Amino acid sequence: MISLELSVRQGDCPLSEASKSHEVAFVTPHWHYHHDTGSLELRVLADGETREAVESGLEVLRSHEGTESFELLAKQGSAARARLTMGTTHAMGAVVAHDGYLTGPFRNVDGSERWEIGFDDTAAAEDALEALAAHDEFVVRERERLDPATVLEDLRTEEVGTAFLEATRELTLTERETVGRAIESGYYEVPRESTLGDLATEFEISDAAVSKTLRRAESKLLSPASEVLETERDGPTRGG
Repeated sequence: MISLELSVRQGDCPLSEASKSHEVAFVTPHWHYHHDTGSLELRVLADGETREAVESGLEVLRSHEGTESFELLAKQGSAARARLTMGTTHAMGAVVAHDGYLTGPFRNVDGSERWEIGFDDTAAAEDALEALAAHDEFVVRERERLDPATVLEDLRTEEVGTAFLEATRELTLTERETVGRAIESGYYEVPRESTLGDLATEFEISDAAVSKTLRRAESKLLSPASEVLETERDGPTRGG
């Protein structure tokens, strides 16, 4: 799979026209392309510099010739949420014609739209970019080849990072301060630059109390690492 992140300036997109004409930005976290009708259905979040700016931007969406249907779902101050159905733009047509697909939300600011799209192979991606260049200006911000091993490894890394963040939130204030000071003072360096006695003196408690606090904190923080080690032990051995 080839993953691309593009900045595109479309001349026939209601969102681009609205953000170019007024101080309003759009994000579309939910979308669905109807292949049978050639329509793109979007849930749009709008954020304007002022209430008037977002209202003007929404009016552009509502009245644009490319808009098939528009429904305002909510509005408060300079923010709004709407449902929009629009026809296939030249850029979307180029992606769809080469079996491309959207992989992330649209982001539209100052008439420029940030796209995240994917293709099954390099040839399809290059052909789509060539077709796209015939009608619209664009810049490839990021290009990445994805394979199952890479994707799964990235997902696993993210899960471990999230688990570690949750573990830090489980620390008490005393555990957080003690571990932080132990790291700063070099307690975990090899060789150690400070001892339990040094930490105990600083916190004005016994060596045993410091040791107990560190063990409790270490147990919480090492829990995500133990899960990774368990998975590595049970999984296939790397390097043959």
